[in-house]
Amino acid sequence: MMEEKGNSFTVKQQWNKKVDKSRHAELTYNIETLFEKHFIISDSQGQAETYTLPESESIFKEPPWRLDNLQILKDSLNEMKSRLNNFNLCEWQQHTNQMNKAGDIVNVVKKTIQAELVTQAWCKFYEIASNFFLVPLNEIRREENGKNFTSVHLCEAPGAFVAALNHWLKTNAPDVRWNWLATTLNPYCEENSYDRMVADDRFIRHTLKRWCFGADNTGDIMDLRNLDVLVERCKLLDGGVLLVTADGSVDCTDVPGEQENAVAQLHLCETMTCMHLLRKGGNFLLKLFTLFEHQSVCLMYLLSCAFHQVVVTKPASSKAGNSEMYVVCMNFRGRDYVAPYLNILRQHCGNVSPTKAMFNPRDIPGSFLRRLEECSEFFKHHQYQVIRDNISTFHAERYDSILFELKHVKRIVANKYLKECRLSRIDSANEIVGREILEKSNNSFINKKWRADSYNERCKRQDLKPQEHLLQICNKAKEIESPAEKSYTWHLRAPETLEIQTGRSFNKVRSSLFSDSRIQQILNKIDDIVRDTTALYHALYFPSAEITREQTQRIDPTHEILSFQFVRDYDSHRTIAEIYDRLEKLRTGQTLVLIGYTLLTQLNVGLLHLLSGLFDKITVEIRDNEGYRIKLETYRRNDKILNDLREIFTASHNARKENMTIWSIIPITILYECDQYPMIIQLNHLMIKLYAHHVSTIECNKT
Repeated sequence: MMEEKGNSFTVKQQWNKKVDKSRHAELTYNIETLFEKHFIISDSQGQAETYTLPESESIFKEPPWRLDNLQILKDSLNEMKSRLNNFNLCEWQQHTNQMNKAGDIVNVVKKTIQAELVTQAWCKFYEIASNFFLVPLNEIRREENGKNFTSVHLCEAPGAFVAALNHWLKTNAPDVRWNWLATTLNPYCEENSYDRMVADDRFIRHTLKRWCFGADNTGDIMDLRNLDVLVERCKLLDGGVLLVTADGSVDCTDVPGEQENAVAQLHLCETMTCMHLLRKGGNFLLKLFTLFEHQSVCLMYLLSCAFHQVVVTKPASSKAGNSEMYVVCMNFRGRDYVAPYLNILRQHCGNVSPTKAMFNPRDIPGSFLRRLEECSEFFKHHQYQVIRDNISTFHAERYDSILFELKHVKRIVANKYLKECRLSRIDSANEIVGREILEKSNNSFINKKWRADSYNERCKRQDLKPQEHLLQICNKAKEIESPAEKSYTWHLRAPETLEIQTGRSFNKVRSSLFSDSRIQQILNKIDDIVRDTTALYHALYFPSAEITREQTQRIDPTHEILSFQFVRDYDSHRTIAEIYDRLEKLRTGQTLVLIGYTLLTQLNVGLLHLLSGLFDKITVEIRDNEGYRIKLETYRRNDKILNDLREIFTASHNARKENMTIWSIIPITILYECDQYPMIIQLNHLMIKLYAHHVSTIECNKT
């Protein structure tokens, strides 16, 4: 019996060893595959055929077309994606994060390398720069006037590519003299919504002189005027641009099956911008998604003609289950080569997509189309497999043991990443801003979204009646905390000098540096529904006329009162004009009371700072129905500040003639440092909460 048991145990051990070896081999293969997702599209040195562009007169003449093989791939991938439609978004993201074999890379790099602004984007860029000759050192060192290198970064917020490139250069080419410029949707443009931009400005605020936001200050690269300003500014840089990166995207959460179509126009604009900026021999890094539609096929052909080598890669540090990939375009043929096409491309860039395809499919060689189909199949296969595996493990009985096994895999992947990228620390003096500074200025209100439900639940919500949808959103606002005290005394510091900044005119605040982004989105959603519902349009007035009239009757008759609307159309010029006019008439010792004065904008907060130099103190009183009331107590004339207000009023008047408006009068860095900054955020949250209650009350009374 003992011998039988011993034999049985030995057999079991041998079987387990076989299973372990098999599993180890599978894991090793998967890890290697993670780091080998590269596909060469074109290489003029490594292939017999060189692609050439058709005559410039023939582009954008053909109606939109499709390639059957690519559409089959798209349908197959979308069918797999559709299986996620009933998954709760937060639960699914948590699960995929746990299943992500590369999920420890960012934290390990942060802990081990301690670089500045380490994010997933940082890791992706560093990996690409380490795998390809992205930084054209041969071109840089060929320069007669020294080793100068200029890069331009499109759609760059929050700045991780720039920080990663700095780290790569300091590690791999410390003798290179580097200059850089970046553009992105301006996080200080309060018309830009959170769905369109990255609002994280921790890096940007410390490097503002390196950012170009264009003619209208929005940073919208799809506006040709902004592109032209960027081109002119780049002409002032030494040596020409040798690297352009473009990391732009669009929020496609609600249209997951059409992500490629949703971002196609942005990618065209990014590519055209690159071709305006890049000098001969330079490189281009472009983020794309799938390559199924004619827009992507044509764009890839354009790039394959304009650059000597084009490779598509998905970094190991990119989440394996998404469609994200990067196109590495090396050795630009030069502006002269693409010059005949640039004016035509300009005519089709902008916020409106072209109605025609860039190329006739007959003008694209069959060998290129077959190569692109192979590339699409390659990346689709990997993504499809990851999504399928994630679905199968979501409710797996062995879930805990799977996660335990993955801990070991994640550690191997992270260590392999460090080794493959040859990462090492750099001295803090070589950082751009500094890791410690960025960590201290971490903004806790950045890019948080309410979405926690499934895709199907969001689709159902679109079928709700506006009133039902409105009440759902208003109920979320009940969770917002109110200020603890009923009265606050502020002592703000008036600016010594003004820094007036103008930008494109707008009448709706869509984002704010003085509000949690999730709470601001509640306000935006309520406002959108109310504006589209005629019977509710008067609800935009908050505080309401009745509340304002009732409250003003109780105010000391010797006080001067200025009433605004916290919501309704935002009019910066009217605000400036009314404050300037009222102060001109104010008598010494009087108190000025502001009702419904929004603190969501940099301008309004800045004006409050400026006004503080005209009064002994500022008292903020919390009122149940009104929100907050700002009392500027005991006026004392100050000619310098009044002259400043006159300058602001004149600048605002001149800006209006150009369809521009004053965005700010005090640098945001100073407003951030204000002791009252957290309190201003609380007051805005209070007003949004009360506004939601105001709207829901009107709606409930109707029904």
